[in-house]
Amino acid sequence: MPEPRIASDLPGNETIPKAFSELRANTLIALGDQQHALVAVTSPNQAEPRRHVAAYLAAAIAQTGCRVLLVDGDTDGEHQPDHHQDLTGSAPHAVSESLSVATSHAVKVNDSTLLSSQASLVALQDQASQYDVLILAAPPVLSVADTRTLTSVADGTLLVVAHGKSNREDSVRASEILRRTNANLLGAVVIKN
Repeated sequence: MPEPRIASDLPGNETIPKAFSELRANTLIALGDQQHALVAVTSPNQAEPRRHVAAYLAAAIAQTGCRVLLVDGDTDGEHQPDHHQDLTGSAPHAVSESLSVATSHAVKVNDSTLLSSQASLVALQDQASQYDVLILAAPPVLSVADTRTLTSVADGTLLVVAHGKSNREDSVRASEILRRTNANLLGAVVIKN
């Protein structure tokens, strides 16, 4: 079985940058005593590196000994009809003793509508119950409406913006949308280019 594409976003043998250690600490503090937490990592638009942030955060949390599942749910938002509606995605691929990665079926068939289906949400929550933390790399908020449903059921959401690249108005609009849809917005992650 091929490795999920999000595995290529994981840090290699290099040390995880201090900023991600701080993000890990802040995320875990914000989640408090939440058992089997589901954390969505999204952005306003396609250009921001949300999969990279999700992968590094998952690796940083896994370093603490927590069992982490990193799920690639980042579609490009274009619907491709007539695909089998199996929402199981790929079986988790173990990267280390405490970190596994998987690809959602929505990514496999490039159909963002599968992300917010009741069956998909139940499957995500079931997967989360098997790990200490599930990190979901989600599509961008402004171009994929289904992201709003995902973030509303997540225990926490991080909004990734790229310094000098992300449009300020889009970032504010994405933040407002997340708040209106009752997403538990843990904060914004600003990435320098």
